[in-house]
Order: sequence, then structure tokens, then C-alpha cells
Amino acid sequence: RSSAASDVYKRQVGADERSYTTDWLVTKTIQFIEKNQDQPFCYVVSLPDPHGPNRVRAPYNTMYVGTEIPIPESLLKPASGIPSWAPPNPRINPRWLRANMPQYYGMVKCIDDNIGRLLTTLRRRDLLDNTLILFTSDHGDLCGEHGRSEKGVPYEGSARVPFLLSYPGVVPGNLRIDEAMSTVDVMPTLMGLLGVDAPSDVNGRDASALFRGEKAKDWEDIAFIRSTKGNPWIAAITDDLKLVLSVKDDPWLFDLEEDPGELTNRIEQPAYRESIRDLARALKAYQTEIGDSYLDHPAIRDQLRSLLVK
Repeated sequence: RSSAASDVYKRQVGADERSYTTDWLVTKTIQFIEKNQDQPFCYVVSLPDPHGPNRVRAPYNTMYVGTEIPIPESLLKPASGIPSWAPPNPRINPRWLRANMPQYYGMVKCIDDNIGRLLTTLRRRDLLDNTLILFTSDHGDLCGEHGRSEKGVPYEGSARVPFLLSYPGVVPGNLRIDEAMSTVDVMPTLMGLLGVDAPSDVNGRDASALFRGEKAKDWEDIAFIRSTKGNPWIAAITDDLKLVLSVKDDPWLFDLEEDPGELTNRIEQPAYRESIRDLARALKAYQTEIGDSYLDHPAIRDQLRSLLVK
């Protein structure tokens, strides 16, 4: 454990419902709501958990001790199923999962309970039916999938995040949206739900019609994600397919419906040729519109050109 991680652990050992970060931040949020309840307000609370080094305050630190921890199938996959953009961490094994996941579950439970505190505050002050609430995240955590923890790769456990939205009277209850979105769509979508025009120079799309239970005009059911610097990759994702182009590997295609664990590369399977061309065309159109520099990298550019005619 790094010295920084050790310091975090030491601080959490003595933390309680007043000082633990999740509790403290939600308490500050509640105080803000109570102070501003008589006027329009906007507040963003960013909870750092669940996050390594996977430590949580009592009683959450023992709440899930002894729980059976599922071992992901992808943790044990052969080397042929490992792309260069996602090398496994040798310390991530079933023993590591059994030691760390009970604390992870505890962090999630602590968040759940604090979201309950927020909702109770809004309900008691008659604000719940007049408040737009969005619960989401900047990334996921692989939690042992593919021999990795945390984030940084296009696998579902890293890239797919929760997006729960409540806005009574505007967003129907129990509505499920299956269209592909990304975080750049958050701001224009929220502004659309509030009846405010988003700036014309933002890249995101307004998906507010989808959340009203309507069809979004000219909506393309696809999203694009890319890596940070170092080992460039870029992906085009629909509800059931994911195409990943990178500077070191041949292209990878995952069928998320048939292979939710993302174990098999389908790029050479004839049945997917037309779908691959569709995804490649979408990436080309994205490049034309946005000018993403990753698609100008010689290796990725050559892969894209080949897929367009394959």
C-alpha cells in the first residue's frame, strides 16, 4: 500500500458518521438545501467512494464480512483474450477480491444510506416533487473483471455508469432508456429538461425527449469514448456492439448481448461485417465533426480505412 493510501486508511479507522467523507459531504448538502429551500438552487455533490484503497467506516466495514464474493469469469480468461490496452494486474486474484470486496460493498451501502438522507430532507421540506435529481458517476470500477480494478479501459465495468434521473411530472416513473449516451450529453440534457437552451458550441446531445418518454429527433443510438494519453484507444458503442481501435492491437469487436463478459473478439466473424462497417462509418463521421486526434494516428487511421471496405 502506498504512503498516501496508508494515510487514507488511518483516517478512516477513527471516522464516524460526522467525519467520514461520504457522510460529511451529504451533511453539507443537506445544510445547503435547508438554507436555500425558498429559492431555486443547483447543487453538485461529488462523493469519492467507492474508491481504493477500499476502506470504510464502522459499521459498514464489517457489514459484508463473510459474504460470498463472486469471481468474474473474465478474471480467469486465457492470454488470447487479453488486448494490449487492458493488461491484467497480477495482484488481482480471487484472494484479493475476497479481502477487498466486502469493504467495497460497505462503501456502496454507506452511499445508499446517505442518498436516503438527501431524499428524506427533500421530502420533508416538500421539495422532492419540484427537484430534478441526477445520480451518476464519472467512471465505473472493474472490481476484478479482466484481472483489473478501477477504471481506464473501454470494458463495460469501467466505462458504463449508472444514470438515474428523477423529475416528477416531467420524467415518467419506471422509464428505462436503452439508447447509448455519454457524459458529454449530461449538460444539454439537463438544460433541455429544465426548458433552457444549451450553448451552441457544446459537443453533447440533448436527450431530454428520451427522458420524457418521447422520440428524440435525429437521435443516433451510438456513443464514443476514448482513452487518456499514453496508450490511445477509441471506441464506438451501441446498445449491443462495441468496436475498439487502438495503436497497438488489431481492432476488437464485442457483442454485448451475446457476450456480456466481453471475452471474445468478433472482428473476424463474417456475420458482423455489415455492423462493423456501420460502426466504422460512424467513427469516420465523428472524426469529420469533432476532429478527434486519435483517429489521425497512423495505426488507428489505417484500421478504420480497412474496416470501411472490409
